[in-house]
Parts: sequence; structure tokens; C-alpha cells
Amino acid sequence: YSMKKFTFKELCILAKFHLDHYRKSQTVEKLQEFGLMVKETTDKNLENAYCFTIDCALEFLTIEEKRILQADYIDHLEKNWWMEYYSRTSYYRIKEAALRRFINCLHFEIMV
Repeated sequence: YSMKKFTFKELCILAKFHLDHYRKSQTVEKLQEFGLMVKETTDKNLENAYCFTIDCALEFLTIEEKRILQADYIDHLEKNWWMEYYSRTSYYRIKEAALRRFINCLHFEIMV
């Protein structure tokens, strides 16, 4: 199954799904660390494995690719944060490469 079959929009939707869940998991973990939320042990191992998988996929990105996914999907920076760093063409070129590499790592376990 080739990554070329996903459109840019589909890649954005997949990344948003995974990274929203990842961000929420990280937040819950922090709240539990500080005793502000009760720990639920039922799915903890699965949750840890999922977060570990996301961390690994992010580690395979270049610094630029990681910066874009982090800013857009994890930190939720303002809409045009990237204008200070990139031209529109560069931003979208790097973002698409980041999305393809990230989703490929997660869904197909092929590190490209």
C-alpha cells in the first residue's frame, strides 16, 4: 500500500487524529504525576505503547519537519506562525514531507 494514495488533506487529518490523542495522553500523564487526576490502570500499557510509537515516529523526522508538526498539531501555535521562518512554498513542501514520513512510520512501520 503506497503512501502516494493519501492526499495532503488526508495526511493532515491522520496526523491531527494521532497527535491530538498523543497531546491529550501527555496532558493526562502530567496531571496524574501531580496528583490532580486519578490514575486509571486499565489501558495504561496500551497508552504508553501508543505514545512511545508516536515519539519514535517523531524522532525519524528532520528538525524542520518535527518543528512544523509540533507547532501545528501538538502546540497549536497561531495559524501563520511559520511565516517568520519559511516561504509558503517551503512550509508546505516540508509539511507534506513531514506528514508522509510520520504517517508512513506509524501505519506501515517503514522508516523512510
